[in-house]
Amino acid sequence: MTADIVEFPARPAGEPVRVRRVAAAGDIVVLCLNATVGLWAAWPVAAVDDDGVVMGVTSRAGKMLGVGRLNCAPDVLAFRAADHDPEAFAALRWRTWMDQGDAVIAFAEIARSPDV
Repeated sequence: MTADIVEFPARPAGEPVRVRRVAAAGDIVVLCLNATVGLWAAWPVAAVDDDGVVMGVTSRAGKMLGVGRLNCAPDVLAFRAADHDPEAFAALRWRTWMDQGDAVIAFAEIARSPDV
């Protein structure tokens, strides 16, 4: 067996490491609840790991549930609270859709313009 050694450029000393945050508590993720019928639901984010990856969501009863136990597909859509109208954003919590695209449209309709 042979292998090539690939040299990656080093980060300049003193330059901060920038990590793209996927989500934060208070954001919403849309997960597949039932792949057979294509049921997608919006869940408020309860907890994220150090990289901003969603670990837990909040149920209507206020309990934290693990994302891995709920999601039946590899796709997770994350929507940032800061990028949307607050009241409309809160109204989409726990809403369900029969198509992932419909969820994207619902959040796009309440998105804030970049200059707000």
